[in-house]
Amino acid sequence: MKIFVEKSIFSNELKLFQGIFEKKTLMEILQNIKVTAFENGVLELTATDLEIGLQSSVKVDVREPGSFTVNGRDFYDLISRMPDGPVEISENNDLQIVINNASKTSKYKLMGMQSSEYPNLPESDFSQSIHLNSAKLQSMINKTYYIISPEMKFNLGGALLSLGSERWEMASTDGHRLAFCAVDESISTGESLEFIVSRKTLLELLKVGEDLDIDFAFDKNNLFFKAGNRVLSARIIDQKFPNYRAVIPESTRFKAGLNAEALLTTLRRVLVFKTRNNGVFFRFDKGKLILERSTPEKGEAHEELQIEYSGDDIKAAFNGHFVLDFLTHVETESIEIGMNDGENSFVFKPVSSQGVDFIYVVMPLNL
Repeated sequence: MKIFVEKSIFSNELKLFQGIFEKKTLMEILQNIKVTAFENGVLELTATDLEIGLQSSVKVDVREPGSFTVNGRDFYDLISRMPDGPVEISENNDLQIVINNASKTSKYKLMGMQSSEYPNLPESDFSQSIHLNSAKLQSMINKTYYIISPEMKFNLGGALLSLGSERWEMASTDGHRLAFCAVDESISTGESLEFIVSRKTLLELLKVGEDLDIDFAFDKNNLFFKAGNRVLSARIIDQKFPNYRAVIPESTRFKAGLNAEALLTTLRRVLVFKTRNNGVFFRFDKGKLILERSTPEKGEAHEELQIEYSGDDIKAAFNGHFVLDFLTHVETESIEIGMNDGENSFVFKPVSSQGVDFIYVVMPLNL
């Protein structure tokens, strides 16, 4: 196999695959990327961790078709650091991948593995695919993915994506908080669809679907997302998602309006003191919000913010980092906090939706 490819183009495409490779795996070949050159000048790239897979193609100068697999991180790190201009990549059936720059002043060899040993990706069929607006889908992902911990498994290891005839919804929860968002969009299937999409899949969608609309398809085992020359496949999480709607208060008696940036800046100062549960007391009083934190080993913090509030005096403790997560994922200047008392769920949301309805529900800490 021998190809010539522009370094910048190839490096940018390889970068998309870096999130697929796990740091630890029982199969060494899953650390690799499969590279296949065809006579028609197409270079196909494939990577999988057996849960999700990514395949893309780029146009290159193919002198000799062929295929190999090589460590995906090493391959990207090397290509991205090569001098600008064309890069020559060759392999002569000896599993030694030779990489040269155009002037032959840089030469590297990487050891590969047989491409025949590489797992196959599931077959995708986009003949009856559903068109998804990438900008709206990515906005929903950005507002929900951060709640999902990489350590979470099964039904809490992903976000629930619901596609209806008039509305798309996405929800994620870790048992202590909930992020929910919705957009007014429709699908053409005539029936509603619902899937749990893993955190890793959501993060890869943010990369492969950037600035490109997405065609979505599925079979009984897998989800498929096509964006331009890229196809992302993901195994369906066959679990029941928690009844998240039960934790969203039907109404709130009191509402506080305040500046998102002011609360973000203040809360970051208060959280300078490190504690086990990151607890911060929020006290809502007439026209002001008081933030307090006290640790015997570190000291005390007291902050007051001017807010729009005329309800009862309510005090509750929150994991401060949970509130920070919300504040770093809203795109509006003002937010609203809804509450009934200091013991039940609080509802955080931006004042204006900007096309995406977004609410964030947090349970107070028992301090």
